[in-house]
Amino acid sequence: MEELVKKAKKGDEDAFMEIIYTHKKLLYHIAFRYFQNEHDALEAIQETTYRAYRSIRKLKDPSSAKSWLLKILTNYCLNEIRKKKRTITNGWFLEKEEITGELDLNVSIDLKNRIFDLKRNLQKVILLKYYQGFTTKEIAQILDKPESTIKTWVYKGLKQLRQQMEKEGAADER
Repeated sequence: MEELVKKAKKGDEDAFMEIIYTHKKLLYHIAFRYFQNEHDALEAIQETTYRAYRSIRKLKDPSSAKSWLLKILTNYCLNEIRKKKRTITNGWFLEKEEITGELDLNVSIDLKNRIFDLKRNLQKVILLKYYQGFTTKEIAQILDKPESTIKTWVYKGLKQLRQQMEKEGAADER
C-alpha cells in the first residue's frame, strides 16, 4: 500500500484509484452509517475521493493513507449532517430509514441532536464508537490521536450527554 501511495503522490492516477478501490467498502459502510441512504453515502465517497486526490501530495506518512481517507470522509459527513440540521427551523428532520429503528423514534432523534450539539472532537468519537462500531484503537488511528485521548473524549462526550439529559429530565432516574 505504501508503494501505491508514493506513486499516487507523484501523480499516478491508477495508483490513486487502486488506493480508493482498496478501501471502497469501508468508506461506503461508514458513509452509509452516517446518512442511512445510498445516494448520500455515494456522494460522500465521491467527495472524499475528490478531496483526497486534490491533497494526496500533502500526505506525509504513506502508511497512514487509510486513516487519512477515513478522516476526510468523517469530516465531510459531519459537515453535511450539520448543514442539513441548520436548514431545519421547525420540527425534526426525518429520513425514512430512521422511522424503522428499534429505539423509540423521539429518543433516537433527540440523542442524535444532542450528539451534534457536542464539540466536534467529542461528536466524532461518539459517532465512530457507538454508531460505526470502531474500537478505541481504530478511532485513534482514524483521528491520528493517542488512545488515551480518545478514551478521554469518549468519557467526556458520554458525561456531557448524560448531564444534558438529566438536566432536561430525559434520563431515567437511578
